[in-house]
Amino acid sequence: MGIRWWLSVAFALVAAVSTALVVSQFSTQSQNAFRDRAEALAVASAVTAARSVTLANENGRLAQTLPAIARRQDLELHVFDARGVELASVPRSGAAGASSPERAALRDALGGGRYRGSTSNGSVFVAGVPLHAVGLGALVAVSVRPDVAAAIEIVSNQAFRAGVIAGVIGVLVGLLLAQLIALRLRRLSTAAEAMALGDFESPLHYKFRDEFGALAQSFERMRRQLRRSFHQIEGERDRLRMLLERLHEGVVTVDADLVVQFANAEARRVLGGRLTEGDALPDPWPGFSLRQFADKLFDPGASLAQAHVSPDEERALAVVGIPASQPEGDTVLIVLDDLTEQERRELAEREFVSNAAHELRTPLTTIIGAIEVLQAGAKDDAVERDRFLAHIEREAARLARLARALLTLARAHAGQEVPRSEPVALQPLLQEVADDLRPATGVAVEIECAADLSATVNRDLLEQVLRNLGENAAKHTQHGRVVLRAYADGNTLRVEVEDSGVGMNADTQRHVFDRFYRGRDRDADGFGLGLAIVRQTVRSLDGRIELDSAPGKGTRVLVVLEQARVREAVPIS
Repeated sequence: MGIRWWLSVAFALVAAVSTALVVSQFSTQSQNAFRDRAEALAVASAVTAARSVTLANENGRLAQTLPAIARRQDLELHVFDARGVELASVPRSGAAGASSPERAALRDALGGGRYRGSTSNGSVFVAGVPLHAVGLGALVAVSVRPDVAAAIEIVSNQAFRAGVIAGVIGVLVGLLLAQLIALRLRRLSTAAEAMALGDFESPLHYKFRDEFGALAQSFERMRRQLRRSFHQIEGERDRLRMLLERLHEGVVTVDADLVVQFANAEARRVLGGRLTEGDALPDPWPGFSLRQFADKLFDPGASLAQAHVSPDEERALAVVGIPASQPEGDTVLIVLDDLTEQERRELAEREFVSNAAHELRTPLTTIIGAIEVLQAGAKDDAVERDRFLAHIEREAARLARLARALLTLARAHAGQEVPRSEPVALQPLLQEVADDLRPATGVAVEIECAADLSATVNRDLLEQVLRNLGENAAKHTQHGRVVLRAYADGNTLRVEVEDSGVGMNADTQRHVFDRFYRGRDRDADGFGLGLAIVRQTVRSLDGRIELDSAPGKGTRVLVVLEQARVREAVPIS
């Protein structure tokens, strides 16, 4: 049974019970009022008649005078002596004997008190008064009032009729109110169901400021808040989808039925198909079942799972399975990492070791050959001697740079060097690095640093960073200038190396800090280690690097050292 029906029944019962109580109370009070008034009149008439009876008794004319007294007061009169014996009476026509009220009136009057009462239908009223005269005891007066009985009956009938009408009206009003309440509740229920189905665009209108209006207003506020929240969630979902699409790793989410819920571009590439939402998770590799791997992630107590897959001789994949974050979770995450390029890089690095050994032999062979020529007699010829000494110097410097680069990179990568901080004056350090640079003819090397700027940092590592950045800038700048700059930003030290050289394109900027990367026609004579050393060194200093470059517009490299405590002046040692 719907709320409108049981509310209607409840309102009808309340209206009926309330009407019955009101009608009963009104009828009883009306009858009591009529009775009280008629009894009071009967007592007053009896008292007047008692005075007349007493006077007639004193004159010895009680029997002759009593009928006249009864007619004058419109009463039925009974006179009794002190023992209760009736001395005289004027009965009403057709009286069948004394009624209960009359007997009670006689008893109370003989006892010295007054009595007032009536019959149940309200047509006869009885009064009893004592008579204080010789030979007399009590007077019982009976007043017949059919008009009062008729009035009581009329009031009772009218009250009943009014009660019935009020009850019917109450039931109808209750039914109407129940329908209105049910209608307003139905609107709230419809709005809640729409929100449960994801519809947050339909507004909920409310006209009245009562409790239902306040509830509707709360629903409307909740709808707007949920709409904002879902829009934010949708925006975050779209941003997350864009981020996942940009990842170099493949990401796939599947449900308990092994149906794909999401797959980014890399996952589609690795799995080799047009994988879309709703497709079954494929099994693309003969020696490894991806579906069994995913199915085990739904087992209770499942933990992070990893596997290494080689689909063929040229490809290598790392598969990582992440189970649901909660016991009731319905999706798992599979990450596919194509290790082919990484293994190729590792192979290239291994090849570099042998190539580096060959490169080391080349300058050593040149140096040894030059020394042998000098010892063979070339040292006596000043021109030949200077030429071979220049060869030795150049190759020795090349050998030293290569050894230094390899050693620094290895130590920084292994974390074997724990930086020791000390107060360092920045302007002298920048000047020392600038003096050692060998830029192209016409390229100016400039210093921009406050004379009293200092910071607590590892000097050797910071110098290595500045030298590598400075040498890289000088090497690729053919005109203009190279600027070494240092300044404070609060307690943070910022060091910049800026040049007006050839700049870098976007692809070069992505890889310029990778080990052994030299770029196309960028650093054919180098080893691709200088900027890799810079990155590792800055990391060991708990700093970060920012690169700003464009082809033909130069390059600016910013090193931010937030852990360096900037000081106003270097303490005098």
